[in-house]
Amino acid sequence: DAWMVYHNKVYDVSDWYEHPGGTVIFTHAGDDMTDIFAAFHAPGSQNMMKKFLIGELIPESVEHKDDHQRDFEKAYRDLRSKMVMMGLFKSKVGYYIYKQAFNMSMWALSMYLMYSSDSTAVQLFAATFMGLFFQQCGWLAHDFLHHQVYRNRRYGDYTGLFWGNLMQGFSVQWWKNKHNGHHAVPNLHNSTATSQDGDPDIDTMPVLAWSVKQAQSYR
Repeated sequence: DAWMVYHNKVYDVSDWYEHPGGTVIFTHAGDDMTDIFAAFHAPGSQNMMKKFLIGELIPESVEHKDDHQRDFEKAYRDLRSKMVMMGLFKSKVGYYIYKQAFNMSMWALSMYLMYSSDSTAVQLFAATFMGLFFQQCGWLAHDFLHHQVYRNRRYGDYTGLFWGNLMQGFSVQWWKNKHNGHHAVPNLHNSTATSQDGDPDIDTMPVLAWSVKQAQSYR
C-alpha cells in the first residue's frame, strides 16, 4: 500500500505506476507529502489527486511530529511563500537563450577545429571545447527538465530531449525518474536492501557504503 498525506487529506496511490513523474511518488508512502508536492508540481496539479482521496487525517493521531517539527514546517512554508511573492522562482528566458546559443557555438568551434587541422595541439584545443560543451549540455538539460524555464512544462521536456537525448545521448526519462528521486529524499538511504524509497544517487551498494547502517542492511 502507498498512502500519503497532503494538507491533512489522505490519498491512496498504490499501484499508480502511470504517475507522470515516475516512481518517485512512492518515496513518500506512509508520510506527509505536502511540501515535496508543492516543490515538484505546477499549480493546479492537485486536481489530479481527487480520484485518490480516501479520507481525512486526524492531526492528533500523528505521533512522530513534535511541536519543533510543526514549527519548522510552518517556517519553511512561510519562507517559500515569501520567495514566490518576490519572484525568485521566475526564470530569465533571455539568459537561457544566451546559454544555449553560446553552447552551440562551442560545439561548432570544436567541430570546425577538428575538421580543419590535423595538428595535435589544435585537436586538444577542440577536445577541450567539446568537453565544455558536453558539461554544459548536462546542466542545460537539468534546468529544462526541472521545468524551471518555461511555464508550459511540455516545452521544457522537448528542450531537455534536445540537450539530453540528442546532444549527450542519455535517456531523459531515466534521468528524470532517478533525479526526481534524489530531490524527493536527498541523501537518505533505502529503508531496506530491497526497497526503493531512498536517494538513488547514493544507492551504490554493495560496492560502496555511505554509512555503517547502509553496510549493515546487506547482512
